[in-house]
Amino acid sequence: MKNKNFFKISMIYFVAMLCVAVIFVLGYLGLLQNDILSSFLIQIVVMFAIPMLMYTFLVSKNFKKTFTDAGFNKISGTMIGISILLGVVLYFINSFVADVFASLIALFGYESIGTTTTVTLDYAYLLKDFVLSAILPGICEEFLHRGIMLHAGEKAGNPRYVLIISSILFGLMHLNINQFFYAAILGLLMGYVALVSNSIFPSMIIHFMNNFLSSYFVYGYYLNWPFAAAVNNLKAFLMSNIFVFITTCTILVILLVIAYIYLTRWMIKERARRDVKKIIEYLELNSLPITEAQEKINQANLLLRQSKMMNLKTNVPGGTKFSFTDNIFVISSFILGGLITICSFIWGVI
Repeated sequence: MKNKNFFKISMIYFVAMLCVAVIFVLGYLGLLQNDILSSFLIQIVVMFAIPMLMYTFLVSKNFKKTFTDAGFNKISGTMIGISILLGVVLYFINSFVADVFASLIALFGYESIGTTTTVTLDYAYLLKDFVLSAILPGICEEFLHRGIMLHAGEKAGNPRYVLIISSILFGLMHLNINQFFYAAILGLLMGYVALVSNSIFPSMIIHFMNNFLSSYFVYGYYLNWPFAAAVNNLKAFLMSNIFVFITTCTILVILLVIAYIYLTRWMIKERARRDVKKIIEYLELNSLPITEAQEKINQANLLLRQSKMMNLKTNVPGGTKFSFTDNIFVISSFILGGLITICSFIWGVI
């Protein structure tokens, strides 16, 4: 049986990727060189406005449900704090993965055509860079990938599957080999956070923090901002000795992974606390002693488990399988993004 919603969701994504590809090619050909206009078109129009309108028209039928399906659920102050910490942790994990992958593809002679060492020491330019590279991607790219593709796709019946494909597509959407690998890994880690928090806001915060810190350390080195110069100097020192570099990076990565696991578990507990609070309020258990309230919750949970109306298949890891027809636009997106990514590798070989 055809899963119409997932088919429509993946079609929306393919349209977005096709539009990004057109803008990418126009920029490569020199027909669209204004970075502000390009960012506006890619971020606001292609990754936010078009998917929102298409999803509303084809699936949800109203804007409020579109944002609900995309995971725009309120989060607590604690979750905001956890998300900021996760953003810092994932920035350093992402930096390590990016450096390793860049070194690997450099062995094949790859050098990005767009690579530049020039940094404009102008605060107006810096503000523009923060907006274009941190704020807009944190909102718009997350809306398309962790909102429409992941949250809305997860409601179609297969959380694990949409988590994996949305992460790979996030890497391919960058349309260059240099960013594909680490963006896909970052997408997977942010996607997991989006699922366990049941909200798109944590992944938006993480994405913003990752891109913000990236720009901060680039500009901060030249502008002598706190920590930026020290971190860059430490990195340069470690890279001067390959043994020290590998040993230090291994220890740091282990510690960062442990931190990620701890923070995501903390987020799961925070979501559970929030959900229990909602149940207590819904069942009007505030006036009861905690033991009696817990007993009522246990009884309600038992009744749900015993109910024949409950769809047990939704509790099976992996969920509903999608047919080839359901995946036709996913496959098309993989092919389109993959071809341009491979071409970027070929064009970037010096």
